[in-house]
Amino acid sequence: MRVKKYIQLASFFFLLYFISSVSLWAQTASFFEIKGSQEAVPGSLVSKTKDGLTLSQKPYDPNLYGVIAIEAPVIVLNKPSPTSKPIIYYGETLVRVTNKNGDIDIGDFITSSEIPGVGQKATKSGYVIGKALEPLKKSEGLIRVFVNVQYANISPNEEKFNLRAAYKNIVEELSKPENVPNVLRYIFGGLIGITSFILGFVYFGKTLRKGVEGISRNPLAKRVILVAMIWNLAGVVLLSLAGLGLSLFVILY
Repeated sequence: MRVKKYIQLASFFFLLYFISSVSLWAQTASFFEIKGSQEAVPGSLVSKTKDGLTLSQKPYDPNLYGVIAIEAPVIVLNKPSPTSKPIIYYGETLVRVTNKNGDIDIGDFITSSEIPGVGQKATKSGYVIGKALEPLKKSEGLIRVFVNVQYANISPNEEKFNLRAAYKNIVEELSKPENVPNVLRYIFGGLIGITSFILGFVYFGKTLRKGVEGISRNPLAKRVILVAMIWNLAGVVLLSLAGLGLSLFVILY
């Protein structure tokens, strides 16, 4: 019975960890007013300007911000107003696209186009709204895209990751004063996430080894040692989640 309780407790913490991990990949949105005379249709790409958010109409727009939600977002970070719209800037959603710049297949990067609010296939390096999760089977329509605004290094002749090119892109972005805060934020957020995971993994490894050694030396204390190991595991999971949450917060804000 005691072993069963330990298994149930461990399963509970694993389920908690799983749910929290899934939430990190869920749709994240905020409500904003859309400026301009064009109709803000759900699924449209929007960019950030000095006057607010407007429909994107410049290919590889460095000010790409997100997509007007068609479905109700999973995570909403502010309260709506009567005229605001939910803008998804992270997560899977439907996006308006065209094949004007080439056929779109699964895994292709999607960027903005000259058509207001409509995306297209990215065929060169530049800012993108995310990656296509399904192909476009007509000239224009809606497809699922995993939204994650970023600078994509796209080489027509080489699809493999190029460390030198990536380093060059980072240096180029850092050379633009307006991009320095964003680049540093991404680097800092990534370091926080990686560090929290490594620390949690190393600490749990040491705890597990000491627990096994303790049980082998003193079998009578097996129950106490198992309970301590479970609580240590729970602490490591919570620490890792806190680090990942902080990393996500730094990157998004």
